[in-house]
Amino acid sequence: MTETTKTTPQARWRERNPLATWAHAATRSALRRGLLVPPDACEKCGKAGRLDAHHDDHHDPLSVRFWCRACHRQHHAAARREKAEGC
Repeated sequence: MTETTKTTPQARWRERNPLATWAHAATRSALRRGLLVPPDACEKCGKAGRLDAHHDDHHDPLSVRFWCRACHRQHHAAARREKAEGC
């Protein structure tokens, strides 16, 4: 087995996306330290519960939008469709 086959999809993603990995770590740290405080509900649909932090720009790791998982997935699916149509 080669080294590549032993890595998880998440580890491969982190290797390909160092800036996003850094931004995610900075966001987690800011949340733990109280520098970022998430709202009680999704900023898109208003659903209460666990929220994802979405970065529009990974160069600005503390500028995030807090969305529920469904809205976050919907946003990225739409972005992938737009990218595919633009090819």
